Amino acid sequence: MYAHARDGEPTPAQRVRSVVEAADSLTVTTDGHSIGLVGLHTVDASGGLTLHDPPGEHLGAELDASLGGTLPAVVEFTDVAPVHLRDRVRARLSLHGWLGTTAADRGLHLHTEYAVLAEHGRSRRVGVDELVTAQPDPLARAEAELLSHLDSAHEDMVRALARLAPADVRAAAVRVRPARLDQYGITLRFEHAGRSHQEVRLGFGKVVRYPEEVGEGIRGLVVGRV
Repeated sequence: MYAHARDGEPTPAQRVRSVVEAADSLTVTTDGHSIGLVGLHTVDASGGLTLHDPPGEHLGAELDASLGGTLPAVVEFTDVAPVHLRDRVRARLSLHGWLGTTAADRGLHLHTEYAVLAEHGRSRRVGVDELVTAQPDPLARAEAELLSHLDSAHEDMVRALARLAPADVRAAAVRVRPARLDQYGITLRFEHAGRSHQEVRLGFGKVVRYPEEVGEGIRGLVVGRV
């Protein structure tokens, strides 16, 4: 992946926090069961994950039968690009820890021990201390809408951004799409005639703090104010 970034990229811990922040669905796996949940989890300010009213009684029964009132579990997320790409899976994330009951409601809280983030062809283990101190990207919840709008309504802007990529990357591409967006920059996917592709990251001139500032960041790239 080529870089034109002046303000860096998200750390693995920030990526983990952002994937969890933006996710609508997840899969919980214990020794006895694997359950997919949609819209039944919340994330607190420190990244703590709570499952609310999981269907069935499997997890509750396992928890009741466990020693010490906790249940070993893995919670998995899939980060999927919101625009149409050949390979839309951008990252896979798993949180490893123990489930326990919460005092406030019928939910189950995941006490995370570590995370494993798989992206760009490699896997990284991220410790809980890193996760607690990291913050999710401020665009995490808005990224899907922002990228989809850019792709569908501003093809001219995407073409202008594509011209900032190295000439050899542009020459080999048959299609270009916006693939990622965060506070530090935007990543374009250049797809080839076969099934291969290359990604080019373009860094904003300054860190974006709010979704409303994304347009300014992209326009700054296009007109060269970076």
